[in-house]
Amino acid sequence: MRLRTLTIATAVALSLTTIGVAGPPALATGTAVAAGTASIRANPGNPTSPTATAHTVSVNGTAVPVKAESVSGTSHDVAMFAKGTGTATISVTMPGLAASATPVVTPRTLRIATTRAGDTVTFTIRDAHPLVIETPGVRALFLFVTPSETAVPSASDPDVLYFGPGEHDAGVIRPESGQTVYLAPGALVHGRIDGDGVTGVHVLGRGILDAGSDTSRTDKTMAIRFHDSSDITVSGIGVRNAQWWQTLYIRSSGIHVSWLNLMGTLINNDGIDTDGVQDMTVEHNFVMSGDDGFGWHALDAATNGEPETRGLHATDTTFWNVTGGNPVRFGSSMETEVFTDVSITQSYVLRAKEVALKFDVQDWATVSDVTVDGFYVESQPVGGQAIVLQVLKGPYSNDTGYRDERGRITGITIRDFTDVTADRVTLSGWDATHGVSDVAFEDVVLGGAALTAAQVRTNQFVSGVTVS
Repeated sequence: MRLRTLTIATAVALSLTTIGVAGPPALATGTAVAAGTASIRANPGNPTSPTATAHTVSVNGTAVPVKAESVSGTSHDVAMFAKGTGTATISVTMPGLAASATPVVTPRTLRIATTRAGDTVTFTIRDAHPLVIETPGVRALFLFVTPSETAVPSASDPDVLYFGPGEHDAGVIRPESGQTVYLAPGALVHGRIDGDGVTGVHVLGRGILDAGSDTSRTDKTMAIRFHDSSDITVSGIGVRNAQWWQTLYIRSSGIHVSWLNLMGTLINNDGIDTDGVQDMTVEHNFVMSGDDGFGWHALDAATNGEPETRGLHATDTTFWNVTGGNPVRFGSSMETEVFTDVSITQSYVLRAKEVALKFDVQDWATVSDVTVDGFYVESQPVGGQAIVLQVLKGPYSNDTGYRDERGRITGITIRDFTDVTADRVTLSGWDATHGVSDVAFEDVVLGGAALTAAQVRTNQFVSGVTVS
């Protein structure tokens, strides 16, 4: 029997060094470096999931539990640990591993070298990062490596909603301004988090929020939602089994989202969605989504008004996009005037369903000043499309009668974009006033060859395209 609770009296002391990821080569350490050996804290993972049989894991000699987690009705092997400063040598054993099978640590872009001895593959990393070990004939292993926590709140603090290790039935968690929601390693919290009109709220920890019983596709409820809020931090936790979008930030500002591991494969399981946000940083996240990984848009102006999106920046995101949608999508609903000052850097696309990178402006927004820099597509999108920029009237255009007008796309830079296959690049405008303009492709490589201007498909409402 699960106990509905908001605070648990057991505090967890964790070691205290936070580290980051410096870019694609940073994790590629075939041998140990001078930083020393990292302290390791194994995360117990989901307390209700059985121990996996396809993998065992140890890190610097510390055993790390591998759980066979049920995500949207499908089982996935998941191991989690936090590391301090220094190197971590990870050993993954796969009983009965075929001699011909070659395990690969993905993202491949990180160039992590492996060695194999019998059923065990070993590799060394310096920085925390979500990884997936993919091996022919063996189910994938999702390895969520996070930095050690630097500030664990006290369970006795009245402004902390503290969930210790174990299973909790929390229902709808509605934090008040200034409060912290903390999910300790080994905590499984059944519920969702809904913040409305709050400021200074923190959602922290290394536990798991399972929203399967507390979200609804019919009611369009999310695992995490912040609305009309400011100064919000969400960091470190896992999110599982949402029935609708996994997380949404709407009409809010001063948002910091980091080190999440999101896992959902249902249709409409968007990962990190935004609607009318300003000053938002998204970094070091793993996004498994059954629809758009990033769904950055503007919905329902009749209800929400037309708040602008400005100052939205993401870096170091690993995408696993299946079932539907796209890893990154600007649109499709764009019921606002201003969508500007946006950047996405260091993205690793391990799976893509429709289009690797998609802009589809189906309403009246002007999408401008967007930079995508370092976008590595490591498996072919099922839809066979690398990049799409389009202004159109479509199934997601405003249907309330509020406004029926098209927008524009202008001032877009796509740099250091690599797709393992020669997928399509398509740009199209709506008319002479609502077109696509001033798009720069720099160092774009498709299927091992540099993109040429002749490969960019356009219509007559596209202008100012450069390829270099």
